[in-house]
Amino acid sequence: MDAATPFRRTLGLLAPLVVAAGCQSGGGSPAYRSQSPQNEPVPGGPVAPVLPVPQAPTAVPVSFTPPTVKAAAAALAGDPRIKVVAIVGLRNTITDQEVWEAARQRVQEYVNIVDGPKGQQTLVRDDAKAKEIYNDELKRIVERELVLDEMEAKLKKAGKAAVMDQIKEYAGSMADRRVQAFKNRSKAKSEDDFRAILAIQGLTPAVIRRQLERQVMADEYVRNSLRERGKTIGIGDVRRYYDEHPEEFTRPALAVWQHIFVSANRFPTPDAAREHAEKVRAEAARGADFVALCKQHDHGFAAMQKGEGTGNKKGEIRPAEAEPVVFSTANNTVGPLVETPTGYHIVKVVAREDARPLPYTEQVQDEIREKLMRKLQDAEYQRIVGELWQRGVVRFNPPS
Repeated sequence: MDAATPFRRTLGLLAPLVVAAGCQSGGGSPAYRSQSPQNEPVPGGPVAPVLPVPQAPTAVPVSFTPPTVKAAAAALAGDPRIKVVAIVGLRNTITDQEVWEAARQRVQEYVNIVDGPKGQQTLVRDDAKAKEIYNDELKRIVERELVLDEMEAKLKKAGKAAVMDQIKEYAGSMADRRVQAFKNRSKAKSEDDFRAILAIQGLTPAVIRRQLERQVMADEYVRNSLRERGKTIGIGDVRRYYDEHPEEFTRPALAVWQHIFVSANRFPTPDAAREHAEKVRAEAARGADFVALCKQHDHGFAAMQKGEGTGNKKGEIRPAEAEPVVFSTANNTVGPLVETPTGYHIVKVVAREDARPLPYTEQVQDEIREKLMRKLQDAEYQRIVGELWQRGVVRFNPPS
Protein backbone atom coordinates (compact mmCIF):
# COMPACT_ATOMS: atom_id res chain seq x y z
CA MET A 1 0.00 0.00 0.00
CA ASP A 2 1.45 3.36 -0.98
CA ALA A 3 1.69 6.27 1.42
CA ALA A 4 -1.15 8.14 -0.25
CA THR A 5 -3.66 5.32 0.22
CA PRO A 6 -5.03 6.59 3.58
CA PHE A 7 -5.55 9.99 1.95
CA ARG A 8 -7.41 8.55 -1.01
CA ARG A 9 -9.59 6.49 1.34
CA THR A 10 -10.40 9.60 3.36
CA LEU A 11 -11.03 11.78 0.30
CA GLY A 12 -13.42 9.23 -1.16
CA LEU A 13 -15.18 8.26 2.03
CA LEU A 14 -18.40 10.16 1.48
CA ALA A 15 -18.83 9.59 -2.25
CA PRO A 16 -22.12 7.66 -1.80
CA LEU A 17 -23.66 10.62 0.02
CA VAL A 18 -22.93 12.96 -2.87
CA VAL A 19 -25.28 10.94 -5.04
CA ALA A 20 -27.81 10.48 -2.27
CA ALA A 21 -28.01 14.19 -1.56
CA GLY A 22 -29.83 14.90 -4.82
CA CYS A 23 -32.53 13.28 -6.87
CA GLN A 24 -31.47 9.80 -7.94
CA SER A 25 -29.81 10.87 -11.14
CA GLY A 26 -26.64 9.07 -12.04
CA GLY A 27 -23.21 10.60 -11.67
CA GLY A 28 -21.20 11.96 -8.81
CA SER A 29 -22.90 15.28 -8.23
CA PRO A 30 -26.37 16.05 -6.90
CA ALA A 31 -29.15 16.29 -9.45
CA TYR A 32 -30.74 19.56 -10.41
CA ARG A 33 -27.45 21.44 -10.14
CA SER A 34 -27.60 24.60 -12.23
CA GLN A 35 -25.84 24.36 -15.56
CA SER A 36 -25.01 28.07 -15.59
CA PRO A 37 -21.31 28.95 -15.48
CA GLN A 38 -20.09 30.05 -12.07
CA ASN A 39 -21.21 33.57 -11.17
CA GLU A 40 -23.13 34.14 -14.39
CA PRO A 41 -26.52 35.75 -13.66
CA VAL A 42 -29.46 33.45 -13.19
CA PRO A 43 -32.27 34.74 -15.41
CA GLY A 44 -34.15 37.37 -13.47
CA GLY A 45 -32.41 36.58 -10.21
CA PRO A 46 -29.46 37.56 -8.06
CA VAL A 47 -26.06 35.94 -8.16
CA ALA A 48 -24.70 34.17 -5.12
CA PRO A 49 -21.86 36.35 -3.84
CA VAL A 50 -18.33 35.04 -3.85
CA LEU A 51 -17.87 34.44 -0.15
CA PRO A 52 -14.38 34.18 1.33
CA VAL A 53 -13.23 30.70 2.21
CA PRO A 54 -12.57 30.31 5.94
CA GLN A 55 -8.88 30.10 6.69
CA ALA A 56 -7.49 26.60 7.04
CA PRO A 57 -4.06 24.98 6.85
CA THR A 58 -3.02 24.54 3.23
CA ALA A 59 -1.39 21.20 3.92
CA VAL A 60 -1.94 18.24 6.22
CA PRO A 61 1.03 16.01 7.12
CA VAL A 62 0.93 12.52 5.72
CA SER A 63 1.22 11.06 9.22
CA PHE A 64 -2.12 12.46 10.41
CA THR A 65 -4.59 10.02 11.98
CA PRO A 66 -8.39 10.21 12.06
CA PRO A 67 -9.53 12.23 15.07
CA THR A 68 -11.49 10.83 17.95
CA VAL A 69 -15.14 11.76 17.98
CA LYS A 70 -14.59 14.23 20.82
CA ALA A 71 -11.58 15.86 19.16
CA ALA A 72 -13.26 15.99 15.77
CA ALA A 73 -16.39 17.54 17.24
CA ALA A 74 -14.28 20.18 18.97
CA ALA A 75 -12.40 20.93 15.75
CA LEU A 76 -15.65 21.22 13.81
CA ALA A 77 -17.24 23.50 16.36
CA GLY A 78 -14.65 26.27 15.94
CA ASP A 79 -16.73 29.41 16.06
CA PRO A 80 -19.91 28.32 17.89
CA ARG A 81 -22.02 31.07 16.31
CA ILE A 82 -24.46 30.01 13.61
CA LYS A 83 -23.70 31.99 10.48
CA VAL A 84 -26.74 32.47 8.25
CA VAL A 85 -25.50 33.12 4.71
CA ALA A 86 -28.89 33.32 2.97
CA ILE A 87 -32.60 33.62 3.75
CA VAL A 88 -35.09 32.29 1.22
CA GLY A 89 -38.65 33.56 1.44
CA LEU A 90 -39.71 34.54 4.93
CA ARG A 91 -38.03 31.91 7.06
CA ASN A 92 -35.99 29.32 5.13
CA THR A 93 -32.45 29.92 6.37
CA ILE A 94 -29.22 28.54 4.94
CA THR A 95 -26.19 28.37 7.21
CA ASP A 96 -22.54 28.50 6.38
CA GLN A 97 -22.15 25.07 7.96
CA GLU A 98 -24.68 23.44 5.63
CA VAL A 99 -23.04 24.94 2.55
CA TRP A 100 -19.60 23.86 3.67
CA GLU A 101 -20.79 20.33 4.42
CA ALA A 102 -22.24 20.11 0.93
CA ALA A 103 -18.95 21.40 -0.51
CA ARG A 104 -16.91 18.94 1.57
CA GLN A 105 -18.76 16.07 -0.06
CA ARG A 106 -16.89 17.14 -3.21
CA VAL A 107 -13.55 17.26 -1.43
CA GLN A 108 -11.81 15.28 -4.18
CA GLU A 109 -12.34 18.24 -6.50
CA TYR A 110 -10.36 20.73 -4.44
CA VAL A 111 -7.89 18.74 -2.32
CA ASN A 112 -4.90 17.19 -4.06
CA ILE A 113 -2.24 14.72 -2.97
CA VAL A 114 1.13 16.37 -3.56
CA ASP A 115 4.53 14.66 -3.47
CA GLY A 116 7.09 16.41 -1.29
CA PRO A 117 10.76 15.91 -0.47
CA LYS A 118 11.96 12.44 0.52
CA GLY A 119 8.69 10.86 -0.60
CA GLN A 120 6.64 12.83 1.93
CA GLN A 121 3.12 13.46 0.69
CA THR A 122 0.67 16.12 1.78
CA LEU A 123 -2.93 17.05 1.19
CA VAL A 124 -3.06 20.53 -0.33
CA ARG A 125 -6.29 22.46 -0.70
CA ASP A 126 -6.92 24.59 -3.77
CA ASP A 127 -8.63 27.57 -2.14
CA ALA A 128 -9.82 29.05 -5.44
CA LYS A 129 -11.51 25.78 -6.39
CA ALA A 130 -12.92 25.41 -2.89
CA LYS A 131 -14.47 28.87 -3.13
CA GLU A 132 -15.98 28.01 -6.52
CA ILE A 133 -17.51 24.81 -5.17
CA TYR A 134 -18.79 26.64 -2.08
CA ASN A 135 -20.67 29.12 -4.27
CA ASP A 136 -21.92 26.34 -6.52
CA GLU A 137 -23.36 24.52 -3.52
CA LEU A 138 -24.79 27.73 -2.06
CA LYS A 139 -26.67 28.36 -5.30
CA ARG A 140 -27.93 24.76 -5.42
CA ILE A 141 -29.21 24.92 -1.83
CA VAL A 142 -30.89 28.29 -2.45
CA GLU A 143 -32.69 26.75 -5.43
CA ARG A 144 -33.83 23.82 -3.32
CA GLU A 145 -35.16 26.19 -0.65
CA LEU A 146 -36.96 28.29 -3.28
CA VAL A 147 -38.79 25.15 -4.38
CA LEU A 148 -39.70 24.23 -0.80
CA ASP A 149 -40.86 27.77 -0.03
CA GLU A 150 -43.11 27.68 -3.10
CA MET A 151 -44.50 24.27 -2.15
CA GLU A 152 -45.40 25.36 1.37
CA ALA A 153 -47.00 28.59 0.14
CA LYS A 154 -49.16 26.72 -2.40
CA LEU A 155 -50.31 24.16 0.13
CA LYS A 156 -51.28 26.85 2.62
CA LYS A 157 -53.15 28.80 -0.03
CA ALA A 158 -55.08 25.66 -1.00
CA GLY A 159 -55.92 24.96 2.64
CA LYS A 160 -53.80 21.83 2.68
CA ALA A 161 -51.20 22.76 5.28
CA ALA A 162 -51.56 19.28 6.82
CA VAL A 163 -50.22 17.77 3.60
CA MET A 164 -46.91 19.51 4.30
CA ASP A 165 -46.61 17.54 7.53
CA GLN A 166 -47.26 14.31 5.66
CA ILE A 167 -44.59 15.18 3.11
CA LYS A 168 -42.13 15.99 5.88
CA GLU A 169 -42.87 12.68 7.59
CA TYR A 170 -42.33 10.76 4.36
CA ALA A 171 -39.13 12.69 3.58
CA GLY A 172 -37.81 12.11 7.10
CA SER A 173 -38.41 8.38 6.75
CA MET A 174 -36.61 8.29 3.39
CA ALA A 175 -33.71 10.31 4.79
CA ASP A 176 -33.35 7.90 7.72
CA ARG A 177 -33.27 4.94 5.35
CA ARG A 178 -30.60 6.53 3.18
CA VAL A 179 -28.47 7.46 6.18
CA GLN A 180 -28.81 3.91 7.48
CA ALA A 181 -27.80 2.53 4.08
CA PHE A 182 -24.67 4.65 4.18
CA LYS A 183 -23.92 3.48 7.72
CA ASN A 184 -24.10 -0.08 6.48
CA ARG A 185 -21.78 0.65 3.53
CA SER A 186 -19.30 2.41 5.78
CA LYS A 187 -19.36 -0.58 8.18
CA ALA A 188 -19.78 1.70 11.18
CA LYS A 189 -20.22 -0.46 14.28
CA SER A 190 -21.90 2.22 16.37
CA GLU A 191 -23.26 5.76 16.26
CA ASP A 192 -19.93 6.99 17.59
CA ASP A 193 -18.12 5.21 14.75
CA PHE A 194 -20.47 6.77 12.21
CA ARG A 195 -19.98 10.26 13.66
CA ALA A 196 -16.23 9.71 13.52
CA ILE A 197 -16.41 8.66 9.86
CA LEU A 198 -18.34 11.81 9.05
CA ALA A 199 -16.12 13.98 11.24
CA ILE A 200 -13.01 12.96 9.30
CA GLN A 201 -14.36 15.04 6.42
CA GLY A 202 -15.95 17.75 8.52
CA LEU A 203 -19.50 16.47 8.24
CA THR A 204 -22.22 15.95 10.83
CA PRO A 205 -25.17 13.52 10.94
CA ALA A 206 -27.74 16.27 11.53
CA VAL A 207 -26.77 18.31 8.47
CA ILE A 208 -26.45 15.24 6.25
CA ARG A 209 -29.94 14.14 7.26
CA ARG A 210 -31.32 17.64 6.63
CA GLN A 211 -29.81 17.67 3.13
CA LEU A 212 -31.38 14.33 2.30
CA GLU A 213 -34.77 15.14 3.83
CA ARG A 214 -35.19 18.49 2.14
CA GLN A 215 -34.05 17.17 -1.22
CA VAL A 216 -36.65 14.39 -1.01
CA MET A 217 -39.30 17.06 -0.34
CA ALA A 218 -38.15 19.13 -3.33
CA ASP A 219 -38.16 16.05 -5.56
CA GLU A 220 -41.72 15.26 -4.47
CA TYR A 221 -42.84 18.75 -5.45
CA VAL A 222 -41.28 18.32 -8.90
CA ARG A 223 -42.98 14.95 -9.43
CA ASN A 224 -46.32 16.45 -8.40
CA SER A 225 -45.77 19.35 -10.82
CA LEU A 226 -45.19 16.88 -13.63
CA ARG A 227 -48.40 15.03 -12.75
CA GLU A 228 -50.40 18.26 -12.73
CA ARG A 229 -49.03 19.19 -16.15
CA GLY A 230 -49.73 15.73 -17.56
CA LYS A 231 -46.06 15.07 -18.22
CA THR A 232 -45.26 11.37 -18.20
CA ILE A 233 -43.22 8.72 -19.99
CA GLY A 234 -45.25 6.52 -22.32
CA ILE A 235 -44.42 3.12 -23.78
CA GLY A 236 -43.80 4.83 -27.14
CA ASP A 237 -41.13 7.05 -25.56
CA VAL A 238 -39.45 3.99 -24.08
CA ARG A 239 -39.43 2.05 -27.35
CA ARG A 240 -38.18 5.07 -29.30
CA TYR A 241 -35.25 5.49 -26.90
CA TYR A 242 -34.40 1.80 -27.18
CA ASP A 243 -34.37 1.95 -30.98
CA GLU A 244 -32.40 5.20 -31.18
CA HIS A 245 -29.67 4.20 -28.68
CA PRO A 246 -28.61 0.66 -29.59
CA GLU A 247 -25.13 1.25 -28.16
CA GLU A 248 -26.64 1.41 -24.67
CA PHE A 249 -28.40 -1.93 -25.01
CA THR A 250 -25.68 -4.20 -26.32
CA ARG A 251 -24.13 -6.99 -24.29
CA PRO A 252 -20.36 -6.65 -24.81
CA ALA A 253 -18.23 -9.40 -26.25
CA LEU A 254 -16.84 -11.54 -23.43
CA ALA A 255 -14.06 -14.11 -23.27
CA VAL A 256 -12.59 -16.45 -20.70
CA TRP A 257 -9.07 -17.38 -21.74
CA GLN A 258 -5.78 -18.88 -20.58
CA HIS A 259 -2.21 -18.18 -21.54
CA ILE A 260 1.42 -19.22 -21.09
CA PHE A 261 4.22 -16.66 -21.31
CA VAL A 262 7.56 -17.67 -22.79
CA SER A 263 10.23 -15.07 -22.03
CA ALA A 264 12.76 -14.31 -24.76
CA ASN A 265 15.36 -13.61 -22.07
CA ARG A 266 15.39 -17.31 -21.12
CA PHE A 267 16.83 -18.34 -24.49
CA PRO A 268 20.07 -17.60 -26.32
CA THR A 269 18.32 -16.16 -29.39
CA PRO A 270 14.83 -14.85 -30.31
CA ASP A 271 14.47 -17.72 -32.77
CA ALA A 272 15.13 -20.25 -30.00
CA ALA A 273 12.47 -18.61 -27.82
CA ARG A 274 9.96 -18.68 -30.66
CA GLU A 275 10.76 -22.29 -31.49
CA HIS A 276 10.17 -23.33 -27.87
CA ALA A 277 6.93 -21.34 -27.65
CA GLU A 278 5.65 -22.91 -30.88
CA LYS A 279 6.44 -26.36 -29.52
CA VAL A 280 4.45 -25.67 -26.35
CA ARG A 281 1.60 -24.18 -28.42
CA ALA A 282 1.47 -27.33 -30.57
CA GLU A 283 1.22 -29.53 -27.47
CA ALA A 284 -1.63 -27.41 -26.15
CA ALA A 285 -3.39 -27.55 -29.53
CA ARG A 286 -3.18 -31.36 -29.51
CA GLY A 287 -5.13 -31.39 -26.27
CA ALA A 288 -2.47 -31.50 -23.55
CA ASP A 289 -3.55 -30.24 -20.12
CA PHE A 290 -3.13 -26.47 -20.45
CA VAL A 291 -2.72 -25.80 -16.72
CA ALA A 292 -0.02 -28.46 -16.47
CA LEU A 293 1.78 -26.94 -19.46
CA CYS A 294 1.50 -23.53 -17.84
CA LYS A 295 3.07 -24.75 -14.59
CA GLN A 296 5.91 -26.33 -16.56
CA HIS A 297 6.68 -23.62 -19.13
CA ASP A 298 5.33 -20.23 -17.96
CA HIS A 299 7.94 -17.56 -17.20
CA GLY A 300 5.50 -14.96 -15.82
CA PHE A 301 2.60 -14.86 -13.39
CA ALA A 302 0.20 -17.06 -15.31
CA ALA A 303 1.32 -20.22 -13.52
CA MET A 304 0.30 -18.73 -10.17
CA GLN A 305 -3.17 -18.03 -11.63
CA LYS A 306 -3.57 -21.49 -13.15
CA GLY A 307 -3.08 -19.94 -16.57
CA GLU A 308 -6.05 -17.57 -16.26
CA GLY A 309 -5.79 -14.58 -18.60
CA THR A 310 -6.28 -10.98 -17.46
CA GLY A 311 -9.42 -9.22 -18.70
CA ASN A 312 -12.67 -10.47 -20.20
CA LYS A 313 -13.89 -7.52 -22.31
CA LYS A 314 -12.42 -5.65 -25.24
CA GLY A 315 -10.07 -2.97 -24.01
CA GLU A 316 -9.35 -4.92 -20.81
CA ILE A 317 -7.25 -7.79 -22.18
CA ARG A 318 -3.63 -7.74 -21.01
CA PRO A 319 -1.28 -7.83 -22.78
CA ALA A 320 -3.13 -5.77 -25.37
CA GLU A 321 -1.40 -7.68 -28.18
CA ALA A 322 -3.39 -10.77 -27.16
CA GLU A 323 -6.82 -9.16 -27.61
CA PRO A 324 -7.22 -9.77 -31.39
CA VAL A 325 -6.37 -13.44 -30.93
CA VAL A 326 -8.64 -13.84 -27.89
CA PHE A 327 -11.66 -12.44 -29.76
CA SER A 328 -11.03 -14.28 -33.05
CA THR A 329 -10.31 -17.76 -31.69
CA ALA A 330 -13.11 -20.32 -31.31
CA ASN A 331 -14.13 -21.73 -27.95
CA ASN A 332 -11.86 -24.39 -26.46
CA THR A 333 -9.24 -23.69 -29.13
CA VAL A 334 -5.59 -22.61 -29.00
CA GLY A 335 -4.80 -19.59 -31.16
CA PRO A 336 -1.61 -18.56 -32.98
CA LEU A 337 1.39 -17.30 -31.03
CA VAL A 338 1.14 -13.75 -29.74
CA GLU A 339 4.46 -11.90 -29.93
CA THR A 340 5.21 -9.08 -27.48
CA PRO A 341 8.41 -7.07 -26.93
CA THR A 342 9.47 -9.42 -24.13
CA GLY A 343 8.49 -12.80 -25.53
CA TYR A 344 5.56 -14.94 -26.67
CA HIS A 345 2.11 -15.81 -25.32
CA ILE A 346 0.31 -19.06 -26.04
CA VAL A 347 -3.42 -18.32 -25.85
CA LYS A 348 -6.30 -20.74 -25.35
CA VAL A 349 -9.91 -19.48 -25.43
CA VAL A 350 -12.04 -21.38 -22.92
CA ALA A 351 -15.32 -19.64 -23.74
CA ARG A 352 -16.26 -16.63 -25.85
CA GLU A 353 -19.47 -14.75 -26.60
CA ASP A 354 -19.83 -12.16 -29.35
CA ALA A 355 -21.46 -8.81 -28.65
CA ARG A 356 -25.22 -8.90 -29.08
CA PRO A 357 -28.20 -6.65 -28.48
CA LEU A 358 -30.04 -6.88 -25.19
CA PRO A 359 -33.61 -8.04 -25.74
CA TYR A 360 -36.42 -5.58 -25.12
CA THR A 361 -37.36 -7.10 -21.76
CA GLU A 362 -39.44 -5.59 -18.96
CA GLN A 363 -36.23 -4.93 -17.02
CA VAL A 364 -34.75 -2.97 -19.93
CA GLN A 365 -38.00 -1.03 -20.31
CA ASP A 366 -38.01 -0.17 -16.61
CA GLU A 367 -34.41 1.08 -16.81
CA ILE A 368 -35.22 3.28 -19.82
CA ARG A 369 -38.38 4.63 -18.19
CA GLU A 370 -36.43 5.51 -15.03
CA LYS A 371 -33.71 7.25 -17.05
CA LEU A 372 -36.21 9.26 -19.10
CA MET A 373 -38.14 10.20 -15.96
CA ARG A 374 -34.95 11.52 -14.34
CA LYS A 375 -34.32 13.67 -17.40
CA LEU A 376 -37.91 14.90 -17.31
CA GLN A 377 -37.62 15.75 -13.60
CA ASP A 378 -34.33 17.55 -14.16
CA ALA A 379 -35.88 19.67 -16.89
CA GLU A 380 -38.96 20.39 -14.78
CA TYR A 381 -36.80 21.36 -11.82
CA GLN A 382 -34.85 23.82 -13.96
CA ARG A 383 -38.10 25.28 -15.32
CA ILE A 384 -39.50 25.76 -11.80
CA VAL A 385 -36.27 27.19 -10.44
CA GLY A 386 -35.99 29.61 -13.37
CA GLU A 387 -39.42 31.02 -12.56
CA LEU A 388 -38.78 31.16 -8.82
CA TRP A 389 -35.52 33.08 -9.21
CA GLN A 390 -37.53 35.79 -10.94
CA ARG A 391 -40.18 36.20 -8.27
CA GLY A 392 -38.70 34.54 -5.19
CA VAL A 393 -37.13 36.54 -2.38
CA VAL A 394 -33.54 35.64 -1.58
CA ARG A 395 -31.38 37.68 0.77
CA PHE A 396 -27.67 36.95 0.95
CA ASN A 397 -25.80 37.91 4.10
CA PRO A 398 -22.22 38.94 3.44
CA PRO A 399 -19.75 37.79 6.09
CA SER A 400 -18.97 40.23 8.86
